[in-house]
Amino acid sequence: MLFTLTPIDVAEGYGEGILPLADAKRHLRVDADFEDDDPLIEVLRDAAIDAVEKYCNIRLVETAGIVARFEGFGPGMRAGIGPAASVLVTGVSYVDSAGEAAAIDAGGWRLDVLGNLLPALNTAWPTSYGPVTVTFTAGYTDANRPRALVQAARFMLAHLYAHREAVVSSGLGGELPLGFRFLCDQYRLPVI
Repeated sequence: MLFTLTPIDVAEGYGEGILPLADAKRHLRVDADFEDDDPLIEVLRDAAIDAVEKYCNIRLVETAGIVARFEGFGPGMRAGIGPAASVLVTGVSYVDSAGEAAAIDAGGWRLDVLGNLLPALNTAWPTSYGPVTVTFTAGYTDANRPRALVQAARFMLAHLYAHREAVVSSGLGGELPLGFRFLCDQYRLPVI
């Protein structure tokens, strides 16, 4: 089922909570006292975290207020971002047959093991409706965030820091290091 995810504004300090600047500098082997590159490292760290999240279709920090819009009710209504086990639907609204906004009461829906949104047991979705908006929370917490995904962000950060130009002139070109994909693919949530 086609859906649209509304872009998410990340909270101030989002990247710092996942990969602190001091840890990023240690990984890059940048002296802790050298602060000239700190703004650059912070930007590249945040870009690396964003790359992991977009590649895997997950959030590395629990994020509330994510909005997905669907053409209508039906099979395959999935948040499209995860991890699926952490998705918590907080609201479902739609446009009814009269063109009025309507909401389904909390408890009027459930999620299956794959994260698909279904009507509550012994109920059905409205039969006459327009676009459906689902609001949810998804993401890892500090307690369950996979260390492999943080390491993938470190790999991406190191790659971005070492290759700051759009064109590599040293003759050494190539794809992003295999380690990034290897670590991310274990957690990647496919969107169909």
